[in-house]
Amino acid sequence: MIYPWLKPTLDQWNQQLAANRKPQAMIIEGNQGIGKSALTQAIVAGLLCRKPTPEPCGQCQSCRIFGSGHHPDLMSVETDKNLIKVASIRALVQFFTATAHSAPHKVAVIDHADHMNTAAANALLKVLEEPPEGSLLILQTDRMHHLLPTIRSRCVHLKLHCNKDQYPVIKQWLQQQHPNLSAEQLDRLWTLSPGLPLQVNAMIEEDVASQLEDHLSQFLDYFTGQQSLVIVSQYLDKHVTHHHWPLLQAILLHWLKVSHGDDPDQLNWAHPLRQWLYQRPQPDALVLKLCQLINTIMVNLNNQIKTRLMIESMMVQIKQTGTK
Repeated sequence: MIYPWLKPTLDQWNQQLAANRKPQAMIIEGNQGIGKSALTQAIVAGLLCRKPTPEPCGQCQSCRIFGSGHHPDLMSVETDKNLIKVASIRALVQFFTATAHSAPHKVAVIDHADHMNTAAANALLKVLEEPPEGSLLILQTDRMHHLLPTIRSRCVHLKLHCNKDQYPVIKQWLQQQHPNLSAEQLDRLWTLSPGLPLQVNAMIEEDVASQLEDHLSQFLDYFTGQQSLVIVSQYLDKHVTHHHWPLLQAILLHWLKVSHGDDPDQLNWAHPLRQWLYQRPQPDALVLKLCQLINTIMVNLNNQIKTRLMIESMMVQIKQTGTK
C-alpha cells in the first residue's frame, strides 16, 4: 500500500508506462522522510509483475518471488562504510548482461547514489551510455547536486515533495497511525519537518515533542533565574541529542517567521520561551544569535571541544544580551 501523498506520483508513473514511455534510467530525488524507498518499492513491484493492472497482481510467480525478498531480476546496491565502490557497479553491469529469469524487466536500485566514489560513478556512466534493453536503473538520492552532471543528464528526474495542499491527507494518515495524538501536537511537529511525513512519524514514535518542550523549558529556567547555569548546562549536555539541536534551531527559526507574519497559515509552536525572547530589546536579533550559537554547537559536536562548555557560553551570552 503506497503512502497517500505518493499516490499521485505513482499514478503518473503508471500512466507513463501505459503510454509505453518507460525510461531506462531515472533518479528519484527527495529529502529523507518523504518516502523515496516506498515509491521505489512500488515501482519495482509493478515492473516485476507479469500481470500488472497497473498495480502488481501479487499472485504471479514473479510477484511471489518478489514478496519473498529475493528476486533474481532485481539488484539492490547499498553503501559499504558510507561509500559505493566500483566493485558494486561492476557487479551491476554483470547483472544487466544476464537474461531476465521470471519478470518482464530487470531492475537495479542504487540507494544513496550520491555516495558513489569517482571510480564507481565513472563505471556507472558506461551503463548509462548503453543501457540494456528492457531494463530500468533507479538511483535514489537526497543530494542530487552530489551526482555527476553527466549522470544527471542521462536520467529522467522524479523529484518528491509534499506541498501545503497535501497536509490534510498527510495529517489524516498520521492521526490514523497515532490515534491518541491531538491535532495541535501534530501541527507543532509539522512545523519542524514540513513536507517530510515519515520524519514526523518517527518524531511521534520517539516522543520528540515533549523532549523538545523540556529542553526549551530548561533554557527559560536559566534565563529567568529559576535554575543555575550548572544545573541547566548539565541537563542540556546529557539530554539534548545531536538530532535535537537542529530541531531546537528549527523552532527558533519558525518563531522568526511567525513574528514577521510571512505566512498567514503558518502553524505555531507556542512556548513561554518565545514570549520571554520577544519581550527583550531587538528580539529578532537575539533569536538569530541563539540560532548561530546552536549552529556552533552542532558544528563542533564531534570535535574535542566539550559540549557543556559551549552550552554554558551560549547560555551566558544570551542571558546577558537579553537583559541589557
